[in-house]
Parts: sequence; structure tokens; C-alpha cells
Amino acid sequence: MDILDNLRQNEPIRVRIAAGGRIVIPAEIRQSLGVREGDELLIIREGDGIRMTTVLQTAKEVQAFFEQFKKPGESMVDEFLAERREEA
Repeated sequence: MDILDNLRQNEPIRVRIAAGGRIVIPAEIRQSLGVREGDELLIIREGDGIRMTTVLQTAKEVQAFFEQFKKPGESMVDEFLAERREEA
């Protein structure tokens, strides 16, 4: 089984912490996520472990969370712009 099989099955991938606390993310994972050198990732502490994610994925999760508070047919952008116009 190669690393791509693990990705498809959502199984953990073992990596090693190198000098200076560096972690090498396997190329297959970087490519599948569209992560390139210089991109920022987020590391989130979850209980006794960590979760690493992209900034884009976190933004999508936040949007999905707040979507539950939006009324049908309501545009948050239009509401925001209207508030700014009132303030101006």
C-alpha cells in the first residue's frame, strides 16, 4: 500500500520530527492539498494531539459553521455593505 492509498482511506501517515522541530510533509500529500513551499498551514491542538490544516480549509470550515445562522435568502455581504453605508 502506498501513501496515496492511505490518503484515500483517511488513515494516518507516519512522519518524523527532524532537527529544529521540522516535519516533512510527503510530496503526495502536499500535491493533493495544493500546498506549496512558503504556504502557511495551521496547527491546532486537539486534546493530546494536533491537527494540521490549510488556511483555506479552515476558512471553509468557519464559513460552514456560520452558515447555520444565516436566514434563507439573506446576503451577509449586502447586509455588511448597508451597515457601512449607514455609518458613512
